[in-house]
Amino acid sequence: MANPEHLAVLCADVDEWNSWRSLNPDVSADLTGADLRGAKLVMADMTHAILRAADLSLADLTAADLRWADLRGANLAGARLIGTDFTGADLRGTDLRTAEDLTEEQLEETLGDEETVLPDDTPRPLRWRSELGAR
Repeated sequence: MANPEHLAVLCADVDEWNSWRSLNPDVSADLTGADLRGAKLVMADMTHAILRAADLSLADLTAADLRWADLRGANLAGARLIGTDFTGADLRGTDLRTAEDLTEEQLEETLGDEETVLPDDTPRPLRWRSELGAR
């Protein structure tokens, strides 16, 4: 369950959220299971955020910073991902099937698995395959 304070700040305004994040850099924002369908999160600082099972379908995440975010089981179907930074993000079990503007480069430094659903034209990173074989 998402932390109500974290969710309220994020839903109020992205600038307010980014200001809060800069004042609280050691806090891992807990947005577990949050309903963020269609949210406008352009340039949002979501580093180290816990977004497990969050619904981000149709959200605008243009240029959002999702480095080291935990997105396990999240729904990003139809999300707009131009310039979104996923470095170190955990995408295991995430639904990205109709995500817009997702690139192979964005996925290269992420963690994914066989349950991560990618758009039909997006190949699984080779790194994911080697990590699966190591288990």
